[in-house]
Amino acid sequence: MAVLMQMLLQHGTYGGKQYLRSETVALFTHRQFKGNRRGLGVDKPQLFPAEPGPACAEASANSYGHTGFTGTYIWADPDIDLVIVFLSNRVNPDAEPNRLVQLGTRTLIQETLYQALNKNLQPSQQLKRKPVNTTE
Repeated sequence: MAVLMQMLLQHGTYGGKQYLRSETVALFTHRQFKGNRRGLGVDKPQLFPAEPGPACAEASANSYGHTGFTGTYIWADPDIDLVIVFLSNRVNPDAEPNRLVQLGTRTLIQETLYQALNKNLQPSQQLKRKPVNTTE
């Protein structure tokens, strides 16, 4: 999964070989409809960072990923060349209750990673996402 996300960050190229056209990657990793956060092949951060969603408030509007039913979480942020892979088996022994969602575990892990990256940056350099212009 990390290789797939890295290939998407590199516009369809991995290990010196072009697997997908850059235009195809851009099409599938960007919002497709005004007022909707989803891309064609990926999920995106909420339109407004204060709303709960698949990404923490620090994730850039250009970031994208997937939260899987079994607990898998993959996320890429092209603004800072970050790939996150979190593997889980949340359905063992039972699919309910969904504690990963209830506790916000995956988003909290992502938030912790962004905070760690920000720790050594000057305040003007720190990653903070602004609300997306929904009139695009």
